[in-house]
Amino acid sequence: MTHLATEESITAATNLLVSYKAENLNPEAVIITNPRFMIKGFNDIAASVYGFTSMATIHNQRLFDLVQFDIIGTNGISAMKSLFKNGFWKGDIIYVQNGKKHIFSTHCSLIKDTNGLIDSIVITTEAISQRLKQAKDLASAENKYQTLVESLSEGVMLIGADGIVHATNKKAADIFGITEEQITGGTLSSPQWKTFREDGTEFPREDYPAMITLQTGRENNNVVMRLQHDDGRNVWVSMNSRPIFEAISALPVGVVVSMVEITEVKEINDRLAESESLFRTFMKDSPTLGWICDEEGTLVYGNPRFLDTICASANAIGKNISGFIKSPELLATILKRNQAILEYGGPVIKEEALTHLDGSTGYYLAYWFSLPDKNYKKLIGGHAVEITDKKMAQKEIDKMYERYHFAINTSSDAIWDLDVATGVVYRSDTFNTFSGFKKAEIVPTLDWFFDKIHEHDKSRIKSYLAYCLANNLTHWENEYRFQIADGSYRHLLDKGYALFEEGKLTRVIGSMQDITERKRLEAQLLNEQVQKQKMINQATIKAQERERNRISGELHDNVNQLLMSAKLHVCVAKSKGEGPGDLLERANEYLLMAVAEIRELSKGLSSVVISDVGLQKSIADIAATMLLLQGIQVHTYISNEVISKLSSEQQLMVYRIIQEQTNNILKYAETTEAIISIKEVDQNVELIISDSGKGFDRSEQKGNGIGFINIFNRVDAYNGKVEIISSAGNGCTLIINFPLTEL
Repeated sequence: MTHLATEESITAATNLLVSYKAENLNPEAVIITNPRFMIKGFNDIAASVYGFTSMATIHNQRLFDLVQFDIIGTNGISAMKSLFKNGFWKGDIIYVQNGKKHIFSTHCSLIKDTNGLIDSIVITTEAISQRLKQAKDLASAENKYQTLVESLSEGVMLIGADGIVHATNKKAADIFGITEEQITGGTLSSPQWKTFREDGTEFPREDYPAMITLQTGRENNNVVMRLQHDDGRNVWVSMNSRPIFEAISALPVGVVVSMVEITEVKEINDRLAESESLFRTFMKDSPTLGWICDEEGTLVYGNPRFLDTICASANAIGKNISGFIKSPELLATILKRNQAILEYGGPVIKEEALTHLDGSTGYYLAYWFSLPDKNYKKLIGGHAVEITDKKMAQKEIDKMYERYHFAINTSSDAIWDLDVATGVVYRSDTFNTFSGFKKAEIVPTLDWFFDKIHEHDKSRIKSYLAYCLANNLTHWENEYRFQIADGSYRHLLDKGYALFEEGKLTRVIGSMQDITERKRLEAQLLNEQVQKQKMINQATIKAQERERNRISGELHDNVNQLLMSAKLHVCVAKSKGEGPGDLLERANEYLLMAVAEIRELSKGLSSVVISDVGLQKSIADIAATMLLLQGIQVHTYISNEVISKLSSEQQLMVYRIIQEQTNNILKYAETTEAIISIKEVDQNVELIISDSGKGFDRSEQKGNGIGFINIFNRVDAYNGKVEIISSAGNGCTLIINFPLTEL
């Protein structure tokens, strides 16, 4: 971790950030504050990211007054508690710049003085959006140049005023041949190694670059030291030291030491004469461009591929590069890069476009670094690997992405893609088309989307989604209503596909179809089927009524006349005195009873009774019959106003239902009381037929007898509803509701 404190150390911070693991192509933004978060220093990256102009303008201003951001997953108070409790805090923040959101990985560390008191807070941020690309590019570079990168990567140490090592990276620990834990808390002096100067004399601890910087406040650059480990192994190191000042301190409160192991370079220089042949053989067949220039721009070495690509002649070695590099732009780039390496001393990795001698363009990943010469002449070395094929492949990938983008946006389905880690949802243009929302109005989060789902569907969809995720289901689909921009609702068919990595959900991809028209057609078809069934039921009922009227006429006009004729014949026989008189009298009584029964049957079957007698009188006759037959007292509560609003067909339907249910009461209820009620409730007719008899268990008998089926069919024909309330020993209540006017 890089730690800075003053404006003078911003340059040192930049150097350390570039050298901090050479593969880090995107340096961190660094801000240093006091324990109260008053700004003490920052680097160029922080100035660029947060818009700082100079240290003088913002010195000792509070960080949070200048930079506004939100912490992901927690809040500022919790983060501060964690920082001062643990000595560090790490997390992600959202920073808005020019209306655009940036997500940064943030690390805060406490720096303590020799008394153990908190002296400074170092805050580093790195753009997460660049991290994956950097890691991918880094992996490619490391795979091809692992040995070279490892040999030239810098070690970094933070040493306090007392000479104690407070922090180090792995490379520095590796240079000293111990672990980070072993060196942290100790000093650079140890019985495990001895230190020597380049001339072979001992290198005392008081002359170490870090010690001199702590004593004088001056930085030291490119100090070469040989470490001789107790196993006899020698390691050559080039060290730089940078002081860390507090605002009021004359001497540094600490020093940052960067070191590069130069053992290979040193040994190569020492053995240059005997190893030149091996080196040239190695570089001859190398797929990379390799070169070495001195500080004046003279080409000291170039491998065959470099010479063929850049110079077209082996005679270029020993000449200034300005004499054979024809492109002014390329020459300016190289000279500028060489100067930066000489001033900075650390490695630089850049991607360059190069025009070949044949006029074609190639793309290269170039690695520049400084080389100390045995004659103390500054050299700049470099390697470059051609990545033209990779660039072309990337262009093809970009084209494929472009085709994919057009494909999903011309599809009738709205494609969506949820990044589970960030909660951000991508939606294709088709979603804008059917929803009516503009892109600026769409918030790319699940909460925004769920807020638009119909209240009657929202809990069901959330529960279903939670169930799918809890059971690691990779596919699902569901339907729901979604509120579009104009406030209306559309029916959507949503299909999802979950992606898991190592058992952890990372992305969810899906598509949505607008099925509103399909749902409308389905509803229309269902309604047509219902209406058709109602028409069939009504036609059936009318046919039954016609048949009953026909039977009623037959009974009345034919059977009744025949029985009356029989009665007359018996009466004649009686008047003539033929046969026993008591038998004839008995026959006469039976005939009268038969006539009465036939008349009653005719009355029950005929619908004319309603039009002739009226519904209320017909109900009263039913009640009288129940009292006469089984002594059942029927209490009637009939609203004449409601009956007057009913059509003749509706009155007949009510009459038939009362007939059916009172027959059920006579047959099964075993009761002495019943109620018949007709009234208006909320513009509906409510018919209640209730008894206090033995009732029945609904779980065993569900009202599917012929009588109940007839009742259900009659009520359904007039858009009504039927409810049966009954239990063993508690009687039975039939409640029927239907609109006064048919819908």
